[in-house]
Amino acid sequence: MRVLYRLESSTLVIVVDVTRTQSSQTRQRVRDRIFRLNPFRLFALAGLVGTLAIGGASLVASQRAGESEAIADVRVLTELVAKTVVEPNLSSALVSGSPAAIERLDRIVASRVIDARTVRVKLWDASGRIVYSDEPRLIGEMYELDEEKNESLWSGNIVSEISSLEGTENRFEVQAGQLLEVYLPIDGPDGAPLLYESYFAMSEVTDSATRIRLEFVPIVVAALLLMAIMHLGLAWGLSRRIRRGQQERELLLQRAIDSSDIERRRIAAAIHDGVVQDLIGTSLALTAAAETAESNGPGFANDLRAAAVGTRRSLQSLRSLLVDVYPPNLHKQGLEAALVDLLSPANSLGIETELTVSGDPDAAPDAIRLVYRVVQESVRNVLRHANALVLRVGVDASQDRIVVTVEDDGKGFRTNEGAPSGHFGLRLMADLTADAGAGFSISSTPGAGTAIRLEVPR
Repeated sequence: MRVLYRLESSTLVIVVDVTRTQSSQTRQRVRDRIFRLNPFRLFALAGLVGTLAIGGASLVASQRAGESEAIADVRVLTELVAKTVVEPNLSSALVSGSPAAIERLDRIVASRVIDARTVRVKLWDASGRIVYSDEPRLIGEMYELDEEKNESLWSGNIVSEISSLEGTENRFEVQAGQLLEVYLPIDGPDGAPLLYESYFAMSEVTDSATRIRLEFVPIVVAALLLMAIMHLGLAWGLSRRIRRGQQERELLLQRAIDSSDIERRRIAAAIHDGVVQDLIGTSLALTAAAETAESNGPGFANDLRAAAVGTRRSLQSLRSLLVDVYPPNLHKQGLEAALVDLLSPANSLGIETELTVSGDPDAAPDAIRLVYRVVQESVRNVLRHANALVLRVGVDASQDRIVVTVEDDGKGFRTNEGAPSGHFGLRLMADLTADAGAGFSISSTPGAGTAIRLEVPR
C-alpha cells in the first residue's frame, strides 16, 4: 500500500493506492480512496479543537478553584463565628446542661449564626456528648467521636469534609440534602476543649463557587478569542503561502513541459527536414544505381541493393525515433491512435497486444502527454526486458482523473529490491509522475509479470 500526498489548487489530496498482489487475486478489488482536506480548514479546525479543549479545561479548573475558594471562605467563617460568637458566650452552666444557659446561647446562635448557608450547629465535649445544638432534641445525646473529630479536637486543626449524614446524630440533617461540615476546637469555660461543628448547605457553597468562576470567565473567553483570532490569521497566511508556492511550482512545471515540447518539436522537424530527406534521396539513388549496374555484373548490383535496404532500415529507425521524440498523431488523431502506434513494434515481434480506452482522455491535453510518456516507457521496458507474450494497456478516463494500467506476463522482478539493473525507465517514470502530482505504482512478481498503474488528476 502506498500513500501519496500532493497539493492541488490549495487542496491537500491524500491518495491511498492499494496495488493488488498475486496472493490477493481472488479478493475483492479495493478501490482507491481520495480524501480532500483544505489546509486552511484543517489548520482552523485543529485550532478550534485546541481552543475548545483549553477553554473547557480552564472552566473546569476555575470551577474547582472557585469551590476551593468557597470552602476556604466557609472555614474562615466557621472559625470566626466559633471564636468571636460562640466561645465568648460559653459558661459552666451551659456545659452542665442548664436550660437558661442553653436558651441564652440559642438566641445568640439563631440571630448571629444560623442563616441560608448554615444549616446546623453542634458543640461536643471530649466524651462525645452534644453540649449544645440549635436542634434541642440532640442536646445531651452521647455518640462516639470518630477519628477525624478526635484528631481535630486534640490537634487544633480545622477540618472540612462532605458529610455522609449516615450517623444517628445526623438524622435531623438528612432532609437538608448534601452538606459540608466544618469543625474545630474551641476553649471551654473550665479550660477543657470543646469541638465546635457547623453544617453548610453545599448548594450555597457551589453557588458561591460559581460566582467566583464567573468573575474569571470574561478573562478566559477574551484570551481564547484572541488566541483563536491569531491562530486563524496564522492559518490564513500559511494557506496563502502554500497556495502561492503551489501555483509557482505548477507554473514552472508547465513552462518546463512546454519548453521540452517545443524543443522536441524543433528536433523532430530538423531531423525530418534534414537527415530523413537526405536518406530518402540516398535510398532512391541507390535503388536507381542498382538497376543501372545490372549490366556491369550482378555482384555490384547486389551490393547496391544491400546498401539501399540498409538505408531504408535506417530511415525506418529514424522515423520511429521521430515518433518517440514528438508523436504528431497524439494531438492530431488523439491518444488512442498514438498508443496504437506505440504497440505496433510489439505486434511485429509476435507479442499479443490489447488496448482498451474508455471515456474521453483527450479532453485533458496536459494529462495525456504524461499518459503517453509513461505508456511509451512502459512498452519500451516490456520489449527490452520482459520476454512477454501478452501486453495489455488500459486507459480509463473519468471526470476527475485518468487511470492507466500497463500489464504483461513476462519474467517480472522483485519490487522490494528496487528496479533491476538497466531499468532506468522505471525511475524516470516515478520522478516524472511525482513532479506532475500523479500517483504511480508498480506491482511485479518473478515469473508472473509486471503491472504498472498511473493515476493522473484532471
